[in-house]
Amino acid sequence: MLPELTIAQAAVLALLGLSVGAVGALAGVGGGFLLVPVLLFIFPDADPATVTAISLTAVFFNATSASVGYRLWRLQDFRTALILIALAVPAAAVGALINRVTDRGAFEIVFGVALLLGAVYLIGRSALESRPQEPSPRGRQRTITEKTGHIYGYRVNEPLIAAIAPFAGFIAGFFGIGGGIINVPVMMLLIRIPKAVAVATSQLELTAAAAAALAIHLAYSSDEASLWLRAGIAGLGATIGAQIGVRLAPRVGGRLVLGVIGTGLLIAAARLLL
Repeated sequence: MLPELTIAQAAVLALLGLSVGAVGALAGVGGGFLLVPVLLFIFPDADPATVTAISLTAVFFNATSASVGYRLWRLQDFRTALILIALAVPAAAVGALINRVTDRGAFEIVFGVALLLGAVYLIGRSALESRPQEPSPRGRQRTITEKTGHIYGYRVNEPLIAAIAPFAGFIAGFFGIGGGIINVPVMMLLIRIPKAVAVATSQLELTAAAAAALAIHLAYSSDEASLWLRAGIAGLGATIGAQIGVRLAPRVGGRLVLGVIGTGLLIAAARLLL
């Protein structure tokens, strides 16, 4: 049971939604990896399902808003997005179901360890991204023409995309953070999809996976008005923040994107484990 919502808590939730929405849209990760640890701190007695429901609402509105913005820039790879969505959505629903029966203590430990491992990996890899990468010589050819006329030519290893999608979906549903922390690094580092396209495409998968996991929570908690009020406030902030992130994204390089994700994961992991 959540305590009565105060004006201060409402303001904090709105600002959090705005902040993680901007970061999420900028990096293509949804922002939930930053929001969940803060929610665990703000609501120390809330169970994992409550925390992830609030975070997933913010992720859903953030990703939907960002998807619209990136669509206007014509940066999304729809074929790759469809592969991700088809395999991530069922896994996200399973993740949400398991989340609902997970003890909070166990949830915090598993979440903290997962974030720490991800942080170490991404910060290390971001340090190696100072030189431009050549497109991968393997995979199905893609060509994306941006609104400005810039053309992105690259290849996509579709079996690899299909392999990571269920894992990313499960992470999205279980932890309530969206699957972008898996999708974006793999697309950028292993498949060598250009940063702008990887970030924009990830938002489509985030929208679908978050919606699937949210449907599970709604089915079990539709009568908890206090929960969905908080979720709505965070979601509103994330919607606005996403447009800020979309406008900043063209000016930010891939190395910084990986660094932002990795540093955010490290901060979140330290908060949970310490």
